Amino acid sequence: MKQKHGADRDTVLRYAHEQYQSEPEFLFRSSPNTAVLRHPNGKWYAIIMPVPLSRLGLPDSGTADVMNVKCDPMMTGSLCMQPGFFPAYHMNKGSWVSILLNGSVPADRVTAALAASYAQVAAKSGGRQRTVPKDWLVPSNPKYEDIGRTLRAQGWIFWKQSGRFIPGDTVYLYEGKPVGAVGFACEVTAVGIPYHYDQGGLHMDTVMRLELRRIYAPEEFPLELLRDYGVASVRGPRGIPDALLAALQAGGTPCHGAAKMSAD
Repeated sequence: MKQKHGADRDTVLRYAHEQYQSEPEFLFRSSPNTAVLRHPNGKWYAIIMPVPLSRLGLPDSGTADVMNVKCDPMMTGSLCMQPGFFPAYHMNKGSWVSILLNGSVPADRVTAALAASYAQVAAKSGGRQRTVPKDWLVPSNPKYEDIGRTLRAQGWIFWKQSGRFIPGDTVYLYEGKPVGAVGFACEVTAVGIPYHYDQGGLHMDTVMRLELRRIYAPEEFPLELLRDYGVASVRGPRGIPDALLAALQAGGTPCHGAAKMSAD
């Protein structure tokens, strides 16, 4: 019987998107429902796939989603003693475990295992941290905050931190419905700022600071125009095609003065 607060595939993908700005990758033609979550350093930190329950040693027939996550080899044995945790399916059983996503495992245990896997994979980055600034197209959801009002009023905003961003990056903020257009260009000026927020489905422990650099009218870069540049949708942080980037850099209204306002 499913627990009321048990985790499923949607729980994991939502957490990965909100916490790490990760978007699932569907890489396997033979298994189109298998989703890979990749750390910014290029390494996988989770794989979600449908697996016959008999392959996990369960007497049940049928198939269920499982999540493979990386873990400390010293912990695999104790983890697999917990209900819903199993030796990794199709992965190294010494450093990966499989977790049922059929609602039988409490969501907090699943997300804790996912966070531990992300941290393990992050530790493998070594000295390869990106140093060259990059341009990003990033979605914003008006149901969480009116970013336009905040940016126009104070010239800066705190934004949920992802390991992908570094100071000097430029973030072009796409405002979701009802706007449906790129509204602002901001510069990342600080990262790794502790900031606890947990409200309305949005959870943050670390943020970065974005300073306003340019404002766009809604009719300048609506989604219909973005599609002409090869951007069909904006569901997570993504790179920007060269032609679109050139148009964004040439458009809008610069506002360097507002961006220099103090955060205090």
